[in-house]
Amino acid sequence: AACTRKPVVPEFSMLSIDTLIGTPANGCKIEFRFATIANAAKSPALRSIEAANAEYFFELEDFGGTARQAVDSAIRQIAAEMLPDSVEQTMGTYEISAEAEVTVTDSLVTYIISRWSFTGGAHGMYATECHTYSLAGGYELSTADLFSERQLLGMEALLRRKLCEQYEAANDDELAERGFFPEYISLTENFRITPEGITFYYNPYDIGCYALGAVDVTMSREELENL
Repeated sequence: AACTRKPVVPEFSMLSIDTLIGTPANGCKIEFRFATIANAAKSPALRSIEAANAEYFFELEDFGGTARQAVDSAIRQIAAEMLPDSVEQTMGTYEISAEAEVTVTDSLVTYIISRWSFTGGAHGMYATECHTYSLAGGYELSTADLFSERQLLGMEALLRRKLCEQYEAANDDELAERGFFPEYISLTENFRITPEGITFYYNPYDIGCYALGAVDVTMSREELENL
């Protein structure tokens, strides 16, 4: 009976934080929108997913507390890293924001984190980060868990072909002219599963220069079945 029991479906609520640490002249504005699992206590799998999500979202290591405690730890960590040692130093107002979106597809739950920050320099930085979990087991899944070695080889070749199509390039040399780093192009573990297929996300500098921007490649169910 235990083997056939359906996994508990997660129920999400939003934990929103807007705060300023320091002062406008020497401080950091923080915005968090964390999708917490309201019924995490109902199963070990959901508790495991909630803990992993908190670590990823708030960029904490070996954290075992609640989402609220994760917020406090993240703010203390940012304050220690960002605020100047002397009040005479002027850094202006930095910004750090993170927002989470959650999707459930069959027995999988995918957690999508969108980040933006400005902590000095010529420009801000942004990124999309995806983590996919088994609802039954609570563990994170990799591409090797979902596809065979043969399929992955085919997907590597398909990825490069689709990039050439999207950016109207005939080969690696032309991809390089458009800002790509061809030697770094490969399947990423930053992926999102949908009913239509799988999308791979590449953030600035992952496989190309900052000016190229974020890159995403979607492979449909039909394309995957052909592999």
